[in-house]
Amino acid sequence: MKFFLTKSYKLFWVLIPLVFMYGLFNKEHSLMLNIHATYFVINHLDFAGLIVIFFGLFGLAYWLMDIFNKKLISWMTAYHVFISIFGLLILLVFYDEVENLEIDYAFKQTLILLMLITAGVTVAVQLLFPINLIVSFLRKKKH
Repeated sequence: MKFFLTKSYKLFWVLIPLVFMYGLFNKEHSLMLNIHATYFVINHLDFAGLIVIFFGLFGLAYWLMDIFNKKLISWMTAYHVFISIFGLLILLVFYDEVENLEIDYAFKQTLILLMLITAGVTVAVQLLFPINLIVSFLRKKKH
């Protein structure tokens, strides 16, 4: 666990080719998001590319913090890393599957609501990332 907190950039960088390959192999699939009367259709390859960009930026920032020997707040790092990774991967892999299930309408809507909550939590936890970086830069070193 301590390794993932101190070297979290490696975890992000290892997942980049895996997410990109998933997007390449599922490029014929798409996510359909319905907001009132508007449908947003996002190709899996485009969504995977967006996740790859975010993972690359997160990995770069965590790597730079490691190079400059800045100590990050461990609980913020843990929440950000694990919720970002699992939230985005859950949305990438399972959202399309939930949309295509042939099940009871109410249960399907409940699953879609859970996916929406997952997306909301994943987006909200991204606020921890800049807060963690700013606080660690402003914090004075203790001798």
